Amino acid sequence: MNVSRPAIWRNVLPLQRRIVLLVVLVLLVLAVTSARAAEALKVYRVGITAFRDKSVTVREWQPTMDFLSAKVPGARFVAVPMTVSEFESALGRNELDFVLTNPQHYIILETVYGVSRVATLVKSENGKFVNQFGGVIFARSDRHDIQRLEDLKGKRIAAVDRTSFAAFLLQYDLLRQHGVDIESDSEVRFLGFPQDLCVQAVLDGQADVGFTRTGLLEAMAREGKIELARLRVISPARFSDFPFLITTGLFPEWPLAAVPRVPIDVTNQVVAALLLMPPDGPAAQSARYYRWSTPLEYKSVESVMRRHRVYPYDKQEHISPMDVVREYALQIFVGLFLAAAGLAVLYWRTRQLNIALRASRQTLSEMAHRDALTGLPNRNLLDDRLALALAHARRTGARVAVCLTDLDGFKPINDSLGHTVGDAVLRDVARHLEAALREEDTVARWGGDEFVLLINGFTDTAQLEDIMKRMLAAVAQSTCFSGGFPVSASIGVSVYPVDASTALGLFKHADDAMYDAKKRGGNRYTLHALPSAVAQLPC
Repeated sequence: MNVSRPAIWRNVLPLQRRIVLLVVLVLLVLAVTSARAAEALKVYRVGITAFRDKSVTVREWQPTMDFLSAKVPGARFVAVPMTVSEFESALGRNELDFVLTNPQHYIILETVYGVSRVATLVKSENGKFVNQFGGVIFARSDRHDIQRLEDLKGKRIAAVDRTSFAAFLLQYDLLRQHGVDIESDSEVRFLGFPQDLCVQAVLDGQADVGFTRTGLLEAMAREGKIELARLRVISPARFSDFPFLITTGLFPEWPLAAVPRVPIDVTNQVVAALLLMPPDGPAAQSARYYRWSTPLEYKSVESVMRRHRVYPYDKQEHISPMDVVREYALQIFVGLFLAAAGLAVLYWRTRQLNIALRASRQTLSEMAHRDALTGLPNRNLLDDRLALALAHARRTGARVAVCLTDLDGFKPINDSLGHTVGDAVLRDVARHLEAALREEDTVARWGGDEFVLLINGFTDTAQLEDIMKRMLAAVAQSTCFSGGFPVSASIGVSVYPVDASTALGLFKHADDAMYDAKKRGGNRYTLHALPSAVAQLPC
């Protein structure tokens, strides 16, 4: 049977329609499945500070985000390039989950938004690995007038921005330490980002000096943008394991920080993935770093910011005593210990000085009241004791005797044997007189070979005469140093109140009586009131 052409097409077309519908249905199912799978992935936005072109930042860092997406199940990470000023508004709208930024900016975000560092970037250059950075101060190599940091006074300086930590604040801090305040001593021009502009301004002669972050000069040279030989670093610092040109000190590299609302298990997975990332792998090569390390301490960054009152430390902070104690506990303990030790030494030294002072006063008192040769009371002390004895006698009616004693024949001893022997004889006589005298009485040296005996509280003339006999006997015993010469004494005695009522009168009458004893041959005593009462001891 013959079938016409239109009939055939009527049978074929329904079959084609079924195939087309089937293909469309499969595509719809795949699209829905893909959409649902995409919806199942949680997107984590990572804000990254873009100091150069944003498209370059995405190109460099998205491979790292793709690496994390492959390692963290159910997560997709997206690089979001941002300027420093864009971060705060994005965090305020909860549009970011992680931040990757410079250390100064991190300190701000940590203080204001509570982000917390989870890893620190590690770079590689010339076969060395670094997780620190610094600042560079540079000029053209033909500027021989700029050799030291102090030479920046009066110069034109190119910097990116006042808020830049590595490309302004570090250099500003270092120059202040060298006595250069570039805000008043120099002309500073802020050219903005990228930092390449500062380098080009110096090369073109629009600026005398430039500030930049470590590694930038080497990167621009590697990209063929500049010749390093045309630039010279001012006062370069030397760090054995640091591969970049540098002027300032070293500070920790960029941290990756998590926003507080990110689940801790996700943060832990991100950290684990980064720490296990293959060194110098495709992701690291794209962003020109080596690997990641556990987060470093960023206190040094905070200290510089506080020192120059950089936001958020631009306002006066209230510091409680406990804050001071916690911050400086060791210094306070050492200070208190040193203070206590100092006080102890001062107390000991003061005590020693007081002892020495008392001894000195005692010595001065002895010198003022004692005879230097014999150690007996001198005239000053004798006058004091006589005054006290007379005052006591006036109140009680007691008697006081002043006995002036002169050695007989002492001049021949001095002339024959010398003054040294004479001094020895005088000391010996003083010793014997002190030993023979009663405790309440006094023997004093009057001068030369004269002594004075002050006798207190005797009852009658007989007792006084007995004392005088003992004194003559004591003098006669002092022959140890006389070289065979006999030693004797003539004693004149004056009694209060019989002979006189004053000290001057008593001494006058005692002197008269003593000369009377000498006229009678010496080695005897004479009582002034009883001139006939003369006692003599055998020689």
